[in-house]
Amino acid sequence: MKNHNPGFILWLLLLPLLFAPLVLAFFPSLSGEKLYGVQDTEKAKFSWHHIQNHEWQNSIEDQVKQNMGCANYWVRLHNELNFRLFRYTNAEKLVLGKNDCFYEEMYITEYLGHNYIGKDFVEKKVENLKVLQTLLQEKYGIALLLVFEPGKAHFCPENIPDRYQPTVKTTSNYEAFTAACDRAGVHYLDLNGYFSHRKATSAHPLYSKYGVHWSSYGLWQAADTLARYIEHECRINLPDIVFEGDSNSKYNKDLDFDLEPAMNLLSPLPHETLNFPICYFRHDDSSFTQPRVLTIADSYYWSIWNSGIAENLFSDNTFWYYNLTVYPNIWDPIEWVDKSKIKEVIENKDVILLMITDANLYNFGWQFVEEALVALDPDWKIQPDIAAFNCIMNTTENGKHQWYLNLLERSRRKQIPFGEVLHEAVDRISK
Repeated sequence: MKNHNPGFILWLLLLPLLFAPLVLAFFPSLSGEKLYGVQDTEKAKFSWHHIQNHEWQNSIEDQVKQNMGCANYWVRLHNELNFRLFRYTNAEKLVLGKNDCFYEEMYITEYLGHNYIGKDFVEKKVENLKVLQTLLQEKYGIALLLVFEPGKAHFCPENIPDRYQPTVKTTSNYEAFTAACDRAGVHYLDLNGYFSHRKATSAHPLYSKYGVHWSSYGLWQAADTLARYIEHECRINLPDIVFEGDSNSKYNKDLDFDLEPAMNLLSPLPHETLNFPICYFRHDDSSFTQPRVLTIADSYYWSIWNSGIAENLFSDNTFWYYNLTVYPNIWDPIEWVDKSKIKEVIENKDVILLMITDANLYNFGWQFVEEALVALDPDWKIQPDIAAFNCIMNTTENGKHQWYLNLLERSRRKQIPFGEVLHEAVDRISK
């Protein structure tokens, strides 16, 4: 019998693998479930210019790779092996904490005080807020209510990974702002402190392991507390939130596992049992008042809006997401906040809610306070250092606050407190 060459046999085995990508390129329907957070590649316009600079060829190649048969399965398998074997994830911003508790790094940065802006800026920001709060109440009869939303790292610091040295903690922006508000006599609702206080006694989890925002149960606890706070501060009676019942589930619902999809795994993670309240709103009392509300907030307010809570408590609710875009039109097409109409919008509201999670306190108010003061009081002048501060914090590049991020990186690299680095940058601009 003739012996076969081992090299020839190996070549025959490898040949199908070499041709597999070519064959699978003709079967895009087999690519698998679409990957979370991955945008479809757009094909460049066919033109001599795009061919010369390789844009057309590169876009075709990216499209083929993205739509190739089994492509998404391979990506998910790669992510699954990284997570299961090495406790690593490619998901942007996601930090794998202890006991499978997921965080976004910005919350850890805030909790540990790594981006503390310094006492001077905190006090000036609070001073401006107090001026605006007084002006709105005395001249327009409008209540400006400040709400500190919770942050997950503050809520469960025990699961922060050791590489962040969680025991080495300095003053955080949250601690500085609440203290400054107390000194200035600024009324506020501290949901961050409320959640931490309730953690040990809460009947159900206020945060899930795989979510960055409050759980569905935490949402309704926060909404009920917020409603009672508005009633107390504005001396009105809002429609009642009636808790009719609840249900428990391990299935992916609402916002309770919002960090998990970004991991793009092959199989779902083991979910804890979470509580989902069943509520309705009672409007049948003639004493109920539904105020007109302007909300300036971050993504924590999404759940209040999307759940129908805002719609049922308020007669009208304008939501300025990060004081930049008008929710829900914050993607495509984007509706930008018309800053020329700030005075007009404010004058047609009864309540203004400024709601901000602790991780965003480094950019307190997203310059809304100063913009509102300029619009409502022509004689008011913004402090030069606060104007420079706002410029640094709100200058964007490719959708990111790159100036702030560069200063934060410089602080980490040189082991200088962020507040000092920030003051140096502000001084250079404002002089």
